[in-house]
Amino acid sequence: MIDVSPSRRYTPTSTCATARYGAFINSRIIPMTKPLYTVAWPMRTAPDIYEIRFSYDYCRNKSQEACGEAGIPFAWADYDDDTALGQILLQINGRFLLMACSPELVLSSAAIKAFLSCPADPYHALGPVFNQTPLPRQVASLPGPYLDMASFEEVAHILAQAQGHKMIPVSQLDPACIFYDVQFLRSLAPSIPACQLSQSLQKHRAVRLGVATGALMHHGFLENLGSPRDDLVRLVPQGVRQVLDIGCARGGYGKALKAANPRIFITGIEQNPVLAAAAAPHYDELIVAPVEQVRLETPVDLINCGDVLEHLQDPWTLLAQLHALLRPGGYLVMSIPNAGHWSIVRQLLRGRFEYIPLGPLCIGHVRWFTEFSIRRDLQQAGFSIDRLERQQAPPTPQGDAFIEALCRAVDPDETSLRTNEFIIRAIKA
Repeated sequence: MIDVSPSRRYTPTSTCATARYGAFINSRIIPMTKPLYTVAWPMRTAPDIYEIRFSYDYCRNKSQEACGEAGIPFAWADYDDDTALGQILLQINGRFLLMACSPELVLSSAAIKAFLSCPADPYHALGPVFNQTPLPRQVASLPGPYLDMASFEEVAHILAQAQGHKMIPVSQLDPACIFYDVQFLRSLAPSIPACQLSQSLQKHRAVRLGVATGALMHHGFLENLGSPRDDLVRLVPQGVRQVLDIGCARGGYGKALKAANPRIFITGIEQNPVLAAAAAPHYDELIVAPVEQVRLETPVDLINCGDVLEHLQDPWTLLAQLHALLRPGGYLVMSIPNAGHWSIVRQLLRGRFEYIPLGPLCIGHVRWFTEFSIRRDLQQAGFSIDRLERQQAPPTPQGDAFIEALCRAVDPDETSLRTNEFIIRAIKA
């Protein structure tokens, strides 16, 4: 089913947008009331993972905002995977169709403008560049990392300005998002299911595919739940034989640790059954339950807590329980986001606090830590910090300017402002 609602159409606020983008189609100015393109968005049931359920709605809402901020008239259509192409074409408003096939996609206003600034004639379909994709020619050359959506938009605009209208020919496009010429789509079989539209391009001999190298889109949060966490694996000392991994998600840590040392016996704890099923092959033992409800008695050599404490109502009691579970001289290895990072401080100073699916402001975070507080809490639980590393992703230009301005105005902890996460190895004292 397709739902195109007039209430979801946005009117640009600038007449300059009319002249620039209206002239793009056959040198005709398109009236402001007529959409220039339609966004088709997939409506799917999210897996039973809280952060991903949140992500599906978040990505859709953020993408609608980006289309509005681009200042170009558009229409929005929600569709099911089994919707036929012909049904979609009946609802198309405008010359172009931006077909999203992943519900974990975040459009950027810069990408919308980049697509519509590219000459239409050379290609029938264009793909954006992504932060992550299996297709090398669609991996973005990011000018820097981003940790929140404000930084994502900034990076997207920087990339668009640097790349201009550059396009490169390709033989295949990532189906997560493709920008089509509607006239070309009308030449295809109308019975093609929407979910198979990208595959049909490979069978079309005359199709010309390209990538707009300045059109950045964010793709995927679920994949990050399978990170191998090499930053934590490398902190496992020689001689460790019994490891407890709390919050093992999809098992990336267990898989990497087993590859590095197959003799280690790893027990995992994961409360989400969907994630636990993916993690199970990489653990010798897996407990599916909230960590607060698990009572273990067998001592272990090392406990791993990768981004766990901030998700718990009472992380302080857990730290005391983990101390008791470790053998004398045992290790607690952990990572924890820094609540004093500039991206969070900037939002607070602007009167905002926007949760995202995963990252420093993850929707699942209920507790917040700085270097001072986590040092204090570990000491009170009976741990002595052996190593503390500060992960410092380079700030965006606007982020760097914010840090410098803040340092001139007040006397902040600049190291804290530049630190997005702490990596810690502590010893049972």
